[in-house]
Amino acid sequence: FSFTAAAHIAKNVLSDTNSIIALSTCVRGLYGIENDVFLSLPCVVGGHGVRRVLCPPLDDSEKEGFQNSAKAVWEVQQGVWDSI
Repeated sequence: FSFTAAAHIAKNVLSDTNSIIALSTCVRGLYGIENDVFLSLPCVVGGHGVRRVLCPPLDDSEKEGFQNSAKAVWEVQQGVWDSI
């Protein structure tokens, strides 16, 4: 995450642009994900932050890949959740 990326996000929030930006967001409930896992998805960003997460249609193999990514991230971040 770079300063330039943070500045770009801030500019879109402050300007209320409703731009689409890939952001790390909680994906629980998407494509069968049951844990509070954060992955990057396209989001509509405006003056109040993320207004909407855009969920692209995925075929079965893409859903499986997304679920595998969520599982891998969860296995790493679960230790953090368990420690707080």
